[in-house]
Amino acid sequence: MTAQVRSLRPEAEKHFIDALRRRYEEQGFAFTSEPDPKQLPRFFGSYVPDALAQKSGRNIVIELKEQPTSSTQRALSEIRRLFDGHADWQFRVFYTGTDPQEAETVAPASPDLIRKSADEVKALAAQGNLRAAFIVGWALLEAALRARRDGLESLSRKPGTVVQTLAMEGFIEPPAERRLRELIPLRNRIVHGDLTVEPTTAEIEFVLATIENVLDADLS
Repeated sequence: MTAQVRSLRPEAEKHFIDALRRRYEEQGFAFTSEPDPKQLPRFFGSYVPDALAQKSGRNIVIELKEQPTSSTQRALSEIRRLFDGHADWQFRVFYTGTDPQEAETVAPASPDLIRKSADEVKALAAQGNLRAAFIVGWALLEAALRARRDGLESLSRKPGTVVQTLAMEGFIEPPAERRLRELIPLRNRIVHGDLTVEPTTAEIEFVLATIENVLDADLS
């Protein structure tokens, strides 16, 4: 809830917080919006989050943003560093462009299942079903993020949010982030029924290679 990060209209923020509260309370969390700075751990410093979701052994720190922008990347990265070395605290950024009540809660898949599904994507591509392979590949990219970062049920994410989160968490390097972002418009056109476009085999292979890199990433 820093001055550098906060850019939301109060009514939009309140609606989003209320929706998040319902989601987290359904999962057994105690939810606190606008927490009292005096009740926060000392390592927070002057940072006060928009909300906290807490239950035994898990503390989720919630920051709201209207949409991903490059101008706030550094501020969010600085906040995220506050939680280095505090394994029971997790920093989450939610973007108000997606209504939490409309987003689906998705269960995590194991890395082995994701890899098996990636083999199915390769088979689709080999059969010439490039559009289907590309879209399933993007779904597996989000599944890989959920498996490595969340480890539990979490809300579905837009493609841009998936890429940004992978980059901010250190799962992909800047060149991979840039290339994935370049592929998002193609992914969106196919999803929305544009049959005049088709991914290349190289683009599908890149998405699959990125999935494997995410699953293998050593962030220690």
